[in-house]
Amino acid sequence: MRPQNPLHIAVLLHPPIQLLDLSPIDLFAMLSVSYLTACSLPPSLIALGIPDSSLRITYVAPEGAGSLADTTAMLNLQATAGLTDSVVQPGNVDILLLPGPDPSAEIREDVRKFVKSHFDTGNTDILTVCTGVIIAAASGILENRTATGSRGIVDPILRKQYPGTKWRDDVRWWIEGRIWTSGGITNGQDMVAAYIRQRWPGSLSETVCAMADVGERGQYYTVGKTRDTAWWVWNIFRAWSVGLVGGGGKEKGKGRGKSV
Repeated sequence: MRPQNPLHIAVLLHPPIQLLDLSPIDLFAMLSVSYLTACSLPPSLIALGIPDSSLRITYVAPEGAGSLADTTAMLNLQATAGLTDSVVQPGNVDILLLPGPDPSAEIREDVRKFVKSHFDTGNTDILTVCTGVIIAAASGILENRTATGSRGIVDPILRKQYPGTKWRDDVRWWIEGRIWTSGGITNGQDMVAAYIRQRWPGSLSETVCAMADVGERGQYYTVGKTRDTAWWVWNIFRAWSVGLVGGGGKEKGKGRGKSV
C-alpha cells in the first residue's frame, strides 16, 4: 500500500492494559504528514507521509464508545467505538492491534468473535503485543499456526491452553501471513518497526524508526531462554534473601518500637 492510501487502525482495549503494550501505535502516528512536518523534515520526505485526513486510529472497547479502560499506570483510556459500531466492522479496518490484557483474564465471547471476524475477511492485518496473543489464540485464529508471546507465559499458559498452535520462545516477533505476534512488552515496538519497514519500505519507515530509536534489535533473541530464566531465578532469590536479612523475618523487629 502506498503511504497516501487511507489507513484505519483499530486498537482493541481489553483492560487492564499496560501503556508500553500500547506504545507501538505511536510508530504509526509518526508516519503522518503532521508529525513529519512538526519535526521539520525535508519536504521530499514529508511528501511520503500519510495525510492526516487519511489516517484514522480507533480505540475499541467491549463496553462501547465513551467507556474508560483501566491501565496498569493508573491512566484511564477513553474508547471511541464499541465492538458493534459500523466503523470497526470487518472490511473497514486495515490493522487490528491487540495490546495485552492480564494473562489470567477471561476473554469474552464477543471479543473473540470480533477478532475472528476481522481475520476471516482476509484484508485485516492482526498485530498482537505481549499477552495480546491470548486474545488472538482464544479467538481461534492461531490454530495450526505458529506464533510467539511473552517468554514468561509460553510454557505455563500458551502451550498448555492452546496446544494447537506451535509456540516459539526464541523470537521477539513472528509473522504468519497476516498475523504478527510479538514477545513481551517492548518487543511490540520491534515488531511494529519491522511491520512498517515491510509495508512502507524506504526513507519513510527508516526515518520513523531512527527518530523513535527502535528497530535495531533482531528478530531472534541473543540470550537463550535457559539463561534468561536463570537470570530471573537469581534476582528473585536475591530479593528474597535481602528481605530476610533486611527485616523480612519476624525476629528482626526487636528494639525498633511497636508495630502498628
